[in-house]
Amino acid sequence: MKKLIRNSISTFLVSYIMVLVVPLMIATFGFQIAFRIVEDNLKVTHINMLQRSADIIENELVDVESVALQIASDSMILEMASKKRGDSNYILPALDALDNFTLYLNYKDIDLLDSQKAYIYLKNTDLVLYERSYYKPEIFRIYLRNWGIDYDEWRSEMAEAELLSPDFRRNGDGFEYVFPFSKQMFGEKQGAIVLRIDGDMITRKMEFINDLESREMYMVEIIDDMGEQLWASHSAEEFPELTFEELESSYLEKDGQSIIIAKSEKVDLYYVLVLPVKESLAQLATLKNIVLFLMLLATAVGIVLALIQAVRKGRPVDEALHALAPAGEEPERYTNLGTAVSDIVKQHADVLQEIEQNKITLKKNFFDELLKAEFSTEAQLRSGAAKAGVDIDNQFYQTAFIQLFAENDFITVDEQTMNEIRVLSQLMKNHLRENCGNNVWFHKRNYNSEIAIFAIDNLEEDVFDIIRQTKEWIMKECNVEITSGIGGTCNNLLLIWRSMEEARIALENCTRENPVLSYKPELVKHDEYYFPSIAEDKLEESIRSGQWQEAKDILALLETENCVNRQLRRTQFIKLNQKFMDILGGAWNKEELQENAFWINEVLMQPEISEQEYFQRLRQLYRRACNDNVEKKQEQKSQIVEEIKDYIRAHYCESDMGLARVGSQFRMSESYLSTLFKEQSGGNFGDFLETLRIEKACELLQDKTIIVTKVAEEVGYNSVQSFRRAFKRVKGVSPKEQRDKCEGNH
Repeated sequence: MKKLIRNSISTFLVSYIMVLVVPLMIATFGFQIAFRIVEDNLKVTHINMLQRSADIIENELVDVESVALQIASDSMILEMASKKRGDSNYILPALDALDNFTLYLNYKDIDLLDSQKAYIYLKNTDLVLYERSYYKPEIFRIYLRNWGIDYDEWRSEMAEAELLSPDFRRNGDGFEYVFPFSKQMFGEKQGAIVLRIDGDMITRKMEFINDLESREMYMVEIIDDMGEQLWASHSAEEFPELTFEELESSYLEKDGQSIIIAKSEKVDLYYVLVLPVKESLAQLATLKNIVLFLMLLATAVGIVLALIQAVRKGRPVDEALHALAPAGEEPERYTNLGTAVSDIVKQHADVLQEIEQNKITLKKNFFDELLKAEFSTEAQLRSGAAKAGVDIDNQFYQTAFIQLFAENDFITVDEQTMNEIRVLSQLMKNHLRENCGNNVWFHKRNYNSEIAIFAIDNLEEDVFDIIRQTKEWIMKECNVEITSGIGGTCNNLLLIWRSMEEARIALENCTRENPVLSYKPELVKHDEYYFPSIAEDKLEESIRSGQWQEAKDILALLETENCVNRQLRRTQFIKLNQKFMDILGGAWNKEELQENAFWINEVLMQPEISEQEYFQRLRQLYRRACNDNVEKKQEQKSQIVEEIKDYIRAHYCESDMGLARVGSQFRMSESYLSTLFKEQSGGNFGDFLETLRIEKACELLQDKTIIVTKVAEEVGYNSVQSFRRAFKRVKGVSPKEQRDKCEGNH
């Protein structure tokens, strides 16, 4: 009997029985109670899903408000708003305002902001700044009509002199954020910034709608704090109206409808989900029957398979031991499964060590790329940090370059010395971790140097004091001197290379009297220009990608270091200029560069170089290069989308036509393809394909000899039901009604 109990076959059989039969018994006795809980959980799930979508949309609406505030605070736009027609210096401010408004729209990554419909009305000049140009209101009314906006009402509102508070509102066939502005806080209105919200993107943000599409009736709507509807997924005529008291509740039932409400915390909007009560409960009953059947079926099949596998395999643990034992040797015998598994793990500890080593390698590679400034965007940085298991959600960072045996010049380093340095380095890092916890990261520079990166917003002491205490502790415990250079603070990990460069300069200036030194501008060599290779690479990369803000930050750093912290000789300044020109030559059109090179060289030809004027012209030149590269990329994107449209037109009738197929054909991900198509064409990929198919279907329906099922197949639909739904969605009538209408016209 004992032998049978210890047998691995019996052990597995008992385990299967416990896993499969016990849940079945619990489900049998508690079935009704469990599904009552499921019914309540269904309501809570809808509430949570709605609140999650509301939070996502709310955060982006707050970003829209922030963009409008930045645009309204822009000096060029404010200057243009104060101009009147006929002013002598009218043209240049107009062009600058146009460029700045375009930059704000292009470089703000807000999905809900429909940048194709954003505009600024300038009251003094009675002009509309829209799509990189200026329009008279009489011309701009064409766009307003396309958006469903009444021109006379719009004209009356824009002509008002009172400076009203900005707000979200419904206007035409969508809703928008309107931000009236003026140079003075309480002065007369000089213009209004209007940012249209993308209704299709709101639908995409409402992720839970995918779970509701099988229902015949549902509605999601957004209501402002005055009870006015800003947006709705469906017509509200078939659904009950809500009072203000009802909007304050999270769940209620009215006129046979389940109504779930979420309220935003920042922009005072209500998000409402309406579902028929009976439909929800009917689906729950169907789910209950399906789950019961599947549980019984899975239990029966599982027990049968468990018995078959146990009999066929004999002793599965023994087979595993045979497979792991060296060739020609008998494996050890075990009477307990836990002991066998533990022993196997001990024998293969190298596998666990390899897994841990992979983690260390990922983290090392992450810091290598970080300190070499190889991350181009915030998204790349966060992806790399997530893979390496590094938390980067901090506000400020600071680096320290720490060197052991600073005064010893080792010509050769033997293995014993290397091991001793590793131990000392580990002691030093452990001491720093005791003081800083998880707020310090390390990256080995060479055999006796470490770079420490501190998240200083979570530290109680200054980095300088922490390093000095560590130096004293190492000296006391190990009688070893260390020196350390400390760089400046940084609020963006993408620019941490700057702090590292400063730490390196500080380390080079450490002495016996000052072994720990913070970076100061006085430490640099004043007769040499400053242009580290990392800054050179990042600047060229930013020009190629059209990232003007990043290029502007690097130019500001180089201007400060070379014009404020250094007194450059003329020869050094000319060499610095050559660096700037070489970068432009590699990242910009050479003909454009040649036309503008003399304009820059005018400053260098002066006896006393005007450094401020030089960098002002340099910024304008680099900005033009960024804009040109952005426009070139936009042209390339537009051309790709046209090729995609041609491909869809050629293959729309094939049933597998979709994002996956087109993405594979053009070698891009589905998400990027969808975003690119929407950005360049102003419409969704799916809508374009669906409209193309339905228009062709309308042509085929004119032939009465072709049945509807055949028409559906001809235009790429797998089922006539999905074809009918799509046709109704696009044309507002069924295929049969469309055919009858065509016959009536004839």
